Amino acid sequence: MAETNDSSSDRPVWKSEESPCVYCGQMVERSSDRCPHCRTSFSLAVRQASREVVGDWYYLDPRNPSGRGVTFETLIKMIEKGRIKADSVVRGPTTHHDWMYAAEAPRLAKYLGMCPHCFAQAKPEETFCTSCQLNMNTRPAEPRPGIPPDLVKEPFHASAYEMEKQLAGAAEGAAEAPAAVAAPTPPPRPAAPALRPEPTPSATAAAAAAAFADTTTTIADRKSRLVASAARRGRPKLWLVLILTWATLIPVALVCYLFIPSVNSGIRSMFGAGPVQPPLPVPNPPRPDDAWLQAQLAEADQAEQAKDYARAIAILRTVLAKTGDTSLQMRIEALRRRPDEERKARLDGLGKRLIMARQFVTEHQYEDALAILRSMGADDRSFLASPDIGVDVEKMEEEFRTAQARYVKRQKQEEQLAALLAQAADLREGKKLAEALSVYTQIGNSFPEDLVAKHIDMTATIQELQTQLAALAP
Repeated sequence: MAETNDSSSDRPVWKSEESPCVYCGQMVERSSDRCPHCRTSFSLAVRQASREVVGDWYYLDPRNPSGRGVTFETLIKMIEKGRIKADSVVRGPTTHHDWMYAAEAPRLAKYLGMCPHCFAQAKPEETFCTSCQLNMNTRPAEPRPGIPPDLVKEPFHASAYEMEKQLAGAAEGAAEAPAAVAAPTPPPRPAAPALRPEPTPSATAAAAAAAFADTTTTIADRKSRLVASAARRGRPKLWLVLILTWATLIPVALVCYLFIPSVNSGIRSMFGAGPVQPPLPVPNPPRPDDAWLQAQLAEADQAEQAKDYARAIAILRTVLAKTGDTSLQMRIEALRRRPDEERKARLDGLGKRLIMARQFVTEHQYEDALAILRSMGADDRSFLASPDIGVDVEKMEEEFRTAQARYVKRQKQEEQLAALLAQAADLREGKKLAEALSVYTQIGNSFPEDLVAKHIDMTATIQELQTQLAALAP
């Protein structure tokens, strides 16, 4: 059953004037512009920016312990700003979503300058630690391919590392359990056709007699017909015989020459060209070792995850040259297009945020506009400042602050002007025309003309007061 408020009303909490903060979950007024607990704004820009950077990495924030996840790129920006340090508590995909220090988190620790296994110095572009020789992107980790076992060092926390190995082995065993598959039942064979009955000797004799009876032509009759036929045909023509002979022999000779190697070699030997040498077989490339192949593919995957696409393409091309696996060509082409695709997506996202910041400035919501610019890290600012884009975020931020200061000053002038106009109106209503004229003159000399013109026609008012004072003069 749903929990209700402690007030006398029976309304459920979800119908009350309070609701959980969308960022930290603490109760806040529904009309609030900012959470009093985590100090985060509820404006459209901040809400949209927080959704754009949501991801599957979490960092333990005492101010907001139930905060939403962030992307790995956001963590890198927080490291650059000093918000994530080696002793910060994080969790994510490479930690199997176990909480641990950032110095122990695979793939993240090297951006803090250390190996997550032995805590030696490391660089973000490195995959394997130069000290312990283990993969710094995974936990548990495989050693560098081809490294001698005596050069591989144990991690600093060996017991925790051994527990990770046991957990990984249990997960692999569960995944490899074979499912029982029933053998398919062979289809039934078709029935053999019935054998034809063999004829009896009497039937065979009767058929032979009938066939002999049909042959009624005598030998003499056959000779006479042959002689008559030859006489009718006459002597064959020589040119026709030659044409038919060559038309038959030439195709036969070509077929023998092209498709029978012995005939081809004999003819070439007859004319002194020598026999035809058969083409040498093209040797197949030696198949590489499976361990080497798996190591190369794993290294290509790690380079792709680290967005080092040039290195991943070089590794895959080496594997393609040694294995002849043409399916790798499609992956190489996809990796070649990946930087442009990611750059376009990144530019679209940043462009939308800049447009929204400009819109907030036109609506005089300067804090929201500055919050959008402050959410852009050093990587985004350098990306936008590239020559082909040419957007200077620092200059834009300074422009917004200048506009904000000008707007605040204008608002103060509006308040002061309104107070002086009210004072002058009271003096004029109290028939203190000289004092009212003095206040109006002060207003005309102290405030911009365009601001004063929005409220009063100062020239006409002063002339009217001067006329009234002249009429009252003795």
